[in-house]
Amino acid sequence: MPRVSKRELDHKKLSLFLDDLYSAVTSLKDKKEVKAFFEDLLTKEEKLMLAKRFQIAMMHELNYLWHEIGDRVKVTDITIARIRHKFDYGLGGLKAVAKKILAIKEKKFKNFTDKPKKSYLDSGPELAKMGLGIFMKEKRKLSKTKSVSS
Repeated sequence: MPRVSKRELDHKKLSLFLDDLYSAVTSLKDKKEVKAFFEDLLTKEEKLMLAKRFQIAMMHELNYLWHEIGDRVKVTDITIARIRHKFDYGLGGLKAVAKKILAIKEKKFKNFTDKPKKSYLDSGPELAKMGLGIFMKEKRKLSKTKSVSS
C-alpha cells in the first residue's frame, strides 16, 4: 500500500504542490494523455487504489449493497465507508464525476441496446467495454418491479 513520507511539509508548500497537480490534470486533453500521465506518475498499487475508490463511488451511485461492493471490488467495509462518506458529504466532486461517467456508460448501453438484436453471445465484448454497472442497474430495477407487483 502506498505510504506518505514521514518528513513534514509545511501547509504553504503542500498547497502549491497540490495546485500544480490540479493544473497538470486539467491541462490533459484526452484519455491517451491522462493514461500516459498517470502511468508515469503513479505506481501500480496507487493506480489500483484510486481505481477501486472510484469504482466504489460509482457502485454507491448505482445503489449496490455493501457486500456486493466488497465482493466485486475486493475492499474492506472501512474503505467502503470512507468513500461513501466522501461521496455523500464531501465537496461533490466525486459524486459529480461518478454521475458523469455513469451517464456516458448509460448512453453507450442505450445505443447498444437500440441496435438490431444480435445473439447475446456476440454482445459480451461490447458489454464488457461499457461496464456491467448499467446492466446491473437495469436488472435491479426490473427485479424490484417484479417483487412489488407479485
